Parts: sequence; structure tokens; C-alpha cells
Amino acid sequence: MKEEKVLKRITPEEAGVSSKQVKKCLEKLMHENTHMHGFMAARHGKVFAECWWAPYNSEMVHSNHSFGKSYTATAIGIAVTEKKLSLDEKMTDIFKEEIEKAKIEVPELTKKITMRHVLTMTNGHEKHPSMEGDWISNYFSEPMQYEPGTRFMYNSSGACMLAAVIKKKTGENLKEYLTPRLFDKIGIDAKRFVWLKWPNGIDAEPGTFATTEDNLRLTLLYLNGGRFNGEQIVAEEFIREALSVQIENDYAPEQKDGRCGYGYQLWACSIPGVYRFDGGQGQYGIIWPEKELCIALHEGGIMPYGPQQTLDVLYDELLSQLEDEPLLEDKASYEELLTFEKSRKVEKDKPNILLPEVNFDGKYKVISGNADPWIGMAPPGAYDLFAVYRDPSKKAEMTDFVLEIKKNKCIFKVSDYAVFQATMDGEWIVRKTDNVFPELNKYCATARFVKPYILELKIHWVNSWTETKMRFEYQKGIMKITSMKIRLNEEDNWLVYHGEAVKVEEK
Repeated sequence: MKEEKVLKRITPEEAGVSSKQVKKCLEKLMHENTHMHGFMAARHGKVFAECWWAPYNSEMVHSNHSFGKSYTATAIGIAVTEKKLSLDEKMTDIFKEEIEKAKIEVPELTKKITMRHVLTMTNGHEKHPSMEGDWISNYFSEPMQYEPGTRFMYNSSGACMLAAVIKKKTGENLKEYLTPRLFDKIGIDAKRFVWLKWPNGIDAEPGTFATTEDNLRLTLLYLNGGRFNGEQIVAEEFIREALSVQIENDYAPEQKDGRCGYGYQLWACSIPGVYRFDGGQGQYGIIWPEKELCIALHEGGIMPYGPQQTLDVLYDELLSQLEDEPLLEDKASYEELLTFEKSRKVEKDKPNILLPEVNFDGKYKVISGNADPWIGMAPPGAYDLFAVYRDPSKKAEMTDFVLEIKKNKCIFKVSDYAVFQATMDGEWIVRKTDNVFPELNKYCATARFVKPYILELKIHWVNSWTETKMRFEYQKGIMKITSMKIRLNEEDNWLVYHGEAVKVEEK
């Protein structure tokens, strides 16, 4: 990275907060309702705190979920700056050809939806349009309840429509469009940044994976009114409108920080003047223009209370502790903070202590079900949202697999192309494997026998907070398979699949 793109580092004291207070904040961020992965904080454009919980690290891209909406909104802001579109344009005008081709009977209120309404989640739909199948047609045919612009309803399909607008207006996908206009200019490595796609080829929402620093750089762009290194990348007016309450939403079903108002694909916070990019399970980018403070955070927050608890810790232990002037340096406390930051790591899994009663080694053919191990992300009660983003060139169904158990490790091979190596002592070791998301290939795996006849394999997909728990149980010559994909939700925590397999006799 060019020198001018490297973010400068300073001590917390230079940023107006003590090293002791930053350490206290980091300690309290490790609360019972989350698993912390990455944290960075900057003031006046300079980083004063950064911490990753190993094996997560500064170079690893991590799932953003709806934080990605803010990358999409930024693309809209750049397109407005370049005069390629206007926020007053009507969605039915932009997609006139698609509507006519699909012969959609567009509701009268739908004809009033503008780009601004989509950005502010005030589309007016009665319920969230389906994202299955032809989601562009679904958006325009969905019944309406409210006059556009009058009522907030969280609507991810609208964010997807913004991606479709960029493709329609510029001929480029979001990542392609943003690479020379945003990524290259603010120091994001576009080759590393992952943006999954819909089957129709449009860059997906939620589908972005970025480093914690990538996200911090986006917050810095907004903090500086759309400027980076002196260049106006997004019009200042667009940023000013984005960082303002465009619609009140005190009736929203979210917790307290979800009812403080909404801007352009971002939220107002419970501290006046503070705004945030916000992705599921606590992927945050916090912006406080008045204090020139921004924070980027990746975590696995357990819903419904974990992410809000993380925000409360940040408010109580960092934002409210800022002084307007630098503090006296405290070298001893700063060194203690640095040691603390470098020593963070996730808690290891339980080690294996049992010996198997049966021989698990061998090749198996799946005879029913589809209990695959791949990354799965699903809100409570819903299906796997990420299944549609799988690489179609990869065999997704687990039709066969191989198990090999040794004293210190377990080998799990899936469909002749994905290989997982699991430790038996509970340690997380980062490895790579081919899979249906080839760019998201990092994992840590552990294995143990929960019963002498039940093998449990945990696959931690460390490009995200997701985990797949595979259980293999022998029952009368049949291997019963259970695949459990974590939702990080207290009330509905697992997406569960079942399957059966038989051992293939060696010839």
C-alpha cells in the first residue's frame, strides 16, 4: 500500500482517552453475549486502538452482513456525484424495460417510489418483498401499504435494488464500479474484498466480506464529509444527508439503538450526533463527526441482546470517556494495553477424551438427506440466505465423504474436493479448504467424541462468525448425519439438516 494510504497510529492519550480506559473497554466488550473478532478505533484520522482475537487477524476478511448496505449507498452517492443518477428519479422509470417485459401490474403507490425512498427504507411496502427467484419483479409487484417516504420499514430488497440501479445506470457491478472510485482511493484492496453475487450476476446484499480496517476506512470517508486524503470522493451534501435522520422510526421492532432514526442505509444512535453502519450479529462502523471519532468492529453477537450490549459498552466505556484535548502520556499503561491487545484469542473447544467403540474410518456414500458442512447464514425461522450465493461450478450436495481418525487429528473429505483437518485437542488452527464459496476458504476445525459412538466435528468458518457442527452417529450399520449451522440467536439458534450414509466397502 502506498505510504499516503497507511493510517497513522497514535497512543490513546494523544486521542484524548487513557490507555487504561481503552483496556477496560476491550475487557468489557468480551461480554457473555458475543464473541469478539476485530476492533479498531481512530480519532482525527489516526488509529489509537486495534485488537484482534486470534485466530482472527487484521488481514482476514470477515462477513459484514448489512454493513454492506453502506458500501452500496456509497456507490449511489458517487453516482450522484458523477451525475449519473438523481435521488429524485423514480424506480419505475429506471426499470421501465424490466417492468414491461415481465408484464407487471405495478401498484399506484409503487410508481411514486424514488431513489431517496429506497435509501431511507421508506419504500412503503406492506411487507418485505421476496428475494427468491426474480427479486426485481417481486419488488415492483409487492403490495403497498404506505405512501412512499412516510414510514420506515427495514427492507433489504431495497438495498438489492440499489445494486441493480448501479448495474443499470453504469453497466458495472458494485465492486467493479467502486474499485477505481472508492477502494483504490481510500486504501481498500479490491482483490481481497469479497462481494458475492446473485444468480442473475448482480452483486449481492448481504454479500460483502471486508477486513476491519477496510470498514474503518469507510467510516473515515463519512467522518470527513466524503473526502479522503484531500480528494472529494462523494459529494459533501450526500454525506451530510446520509448522516442525518431522514425518517423517524421509534415504532421499529428493534432495540433502543434501532429506534433512533435512519439516514441513507445507516442508523442514528442513541447518543445524539452519532451514526453507525450496522450489520447483523454486530458488524459495526460508528461515526461521531463532532468528536472526529470512528470505530470499526467485527463480532459474533448473540441475538437479540448481544449487539446492543456491545454498543452500550462502547458508549459507556469509550465514547463518553473522550476528552477534547490530549492527555498526559502514560507509557506503562500504554505498554500494558499493547500487550493485552496482542494476547487476545478465542476460547478453545473442548478436547477429545473418549475412545470410539466403532471404527469410523472409511469412505461413505450418502443415501438420504443433504447435511452439508458449508457456510450457512439464516435469521430465526428462515432458510439459509447464503445458499443462493454458492459457486454453481462447485458440487454443493454432499454425496459422499471420507473420515479418518487419528490420535491427534480427524480428516473429513467431502465430495472429493473439500478437505477439513480437525484438531483433537480443541485448538483453533487456521487452514484453507476448497468449498462452495472459494474466496471464503479459511476455517478452524476441531473434533471429539461426545459419546463413544458419536463423533462431533466443529467447523469454524473464520471469514465470518459462522460455525457448522457435524455429528456422525452409527446406528445398525447406518451413519446418521446431523449438520447444525449456528444462527447466534438465543431463541432459535441452529439451522439443522439430517442425512444418512453407508460405508463403501473397499475393493
